[in-house]
Amino acid sequence: MTNPQNYLKLPLSWENKSPETIKNDCQWLESIIKNAAPFSDWWVKARIVQLAYRKPPLDRRESTYAGLNSAGKIVEHLHRLCPDRHAYAGFRNQVNEQYVIDVLNRWHNREFTQAISRNFEIYEDTHYPNVFLVTSTATVSLYVDRPLPPPDRYRPLFNVDEFAEIVQKRSCQQMTLRTHGYATSAQTFYRLFRQEADALGEAESDPEGKKLSDRHFYVGYHWPSETPFTSPGLWSDLGKNWGIVVKFALVLGGFAGILGLLLAGFVQFFAIPLLETGGQLPWFRPLWEWSNFNTWAEVAVAWYWVIPTLFVLWVMLMQNLRILVYQRDRYRAIHYGAPDLGEFFWRLDRAVQRVEKRPADSTPPDPDPPAGGTIAVNLVGHSMGGLLLVNVLRILSDRFGKDDCTNVPSASQIGDYLVLDKLILASPDIPLEFLREGRNNYVRSAMRRCGQIYLMSSDRDIILRYMPTLGNWFSEPSIEMSGYRLGNLYLKPTADCNPDCKYRPYIRNLWGSQPAASPTSAYDLFERFNYLDCSEMKGVNGLQWPLRPYTVALIDPINTFKFLASVFGFPTVGKLDLHGGYFLTDTPTFAILKLLMRVNGADKADIDAGIQALIKETPIRYLPSQRFLSGGSE
Repeated sequence: MTNPQNYLKLPLSWENKSPETIKNDCQWLESIIKNAAPFSDWWVKARIVQLAYRKPPLDRRESTYAGLNSAGKIVEHLHRLCPDRHAYAGFRNQVNEQYVIDVLNRWHNREFTQAISRNFEIYEDTHYPNVFLVTSTATVSLYVDRPLPPPDRYRPLFNVDEFAEIVQKRSCQQMTLRTHGYATSAQTFYRLFRQEADALGEAESDPEGKKLSDRHFYVGYHWPSETPFTSPGLWSDLGKNWGIVVKFALVLGGFAGILGLLLAGFVQFFAIPLLETGGQLPWFRPLWEWSNFNTWAEVAVAWYWVIPTLFVLWVMLMQNLRILVYQRDRYRAIHYGAPDLGEFFWRLDRAVQRVEKRPADSTPPDPDPPAGGTIAVNLVGHSMGGLLLVNVLRILSDRFGKDDCTNVPSASQIGDYLVLDKLILASPDIPLEFLREGRNNYVRSAMRRCGQIYLMSSDRDIILRYMPTLGNWFSEPSIEMSGYRLGNLYLKPTADCNPDCKYRPYIRNLWGSQPAASPTSAYDLFERFNYLDCSEMKGVNGLQWPLRPYTVALIDPINTFKFLASVFGFPTVGKLDLHGGYFLTDTPTFAILKLLMRVNGADKADIDAGIQALIKETPIRYLPSQRFLSGGSE
């Protein structure tokens, strides 16, 4: 269908626009170009507008505005920029004269924001055809550009429609999406994901033929996380917002001054007179004279300068909490990362539907199409990424009642073509209380839609044990929610007579432990979990001591010392990541991850047998879901 052009003619002119509007429009287009993948949908749209305009007035730089006088010339110019017509097939197939006219119509009608409103980008791994990367387009700060994946390894797709065509052409049957956690910069995630893709895709390193099939897509998802202390977004915010910084200091200083005056007034006008009066009592006078209280009281009142010192310490404490970026990352995970990933799944499902409904002669028929036309989706989340995935499931679910998502065939549907299969959580930064009845039941409803849930946890994950407690002390509804995280569960041997249930999930505070949940009517979701206690596994633990009353006080500090030594590259320590070592490619947990991704629709007993074989010579403890045991609730 051909749409007429709404603008008058090309090239477009900056006339009748104020200097401020011209400046804002130019900065907006340049920001899109900097933060978008070359030859992606929204990058092309921004370049079309630039090529349609003449050089802006007062622009002394080498201009990117060509002032081309026809849509055909704009198409020709863009195609000349394309380095490889075969690699960027989606770009070359869709960018034509009508595409240019539609883009300029949206710009003319002030609808350009809607035209570029997709909040994610998709990249294809140039080494492995079934590995992809999805990134949120949100930046860590308004003043910091988004780091793009390395172009030598990841080729940007034009849009989700091109990805849907790849899904249909290669008959994708399974899709595993893996996302990261707190304090993982874009560069760090790209590097780690590349290592995982190499481990999953190289046939030479997998003599038993256990690598992922060509119909299983491995997708990495990066949301805008940042590293503590060194992230440029932390300091650019301070430099660009001095007014807010001064306001914050004034408010904090006002609180410090008011509290200090109240304290000084209380001491001088109430506490001291009260104690002086008590000093006249015969039984109190010897203690009064011995303590020399009058002298100490005068000194205490005179030392009012300690209040500014306390104010400075408060500022330092709050700034330190800010540069640890925990709350910043948590906000971005929930409000940026989760909606953007939810949009990716929603648009992918719609795009696959469009591809399926195209005329039969538009694409060659698939000799072996997926069974039922659906794609099984596995979700793998680490740390704060687990919280993100739960919120994505909440967004994608059509209903959130307690009873409408169990024993219903459509309960696992997240679209017409996407079906939830496995949810794999590694040290998830999710409050333990989220799973209990009456506490955030949307979490329970969302997680119960998954066919199988696997939890990889570690009692010795010091980052998860202490950082959320500090970071969420003022924000969580209860103290227990800030102190107990799902990723810190461990399996404690029990004396139960049931041979199928040798362990029970426990959680440790400092020295003492308690059951993670009581087997009440709200225990059903805990029974759905398949628990993998990795507390003593090499890679996430540097101290091969069992959890005993006489070792518990030493485990955390020694592990912390070894972890820091590993971070700074001491060769005697080796690879040690107390929080994220599950994804080290030489660990048993990564082998388990490959097993869980590889199987689809397999018998649960076969999966359990495979896991037991992989952990046979390791300290990992495994408690299968109680739903499938003889003594379970189902």
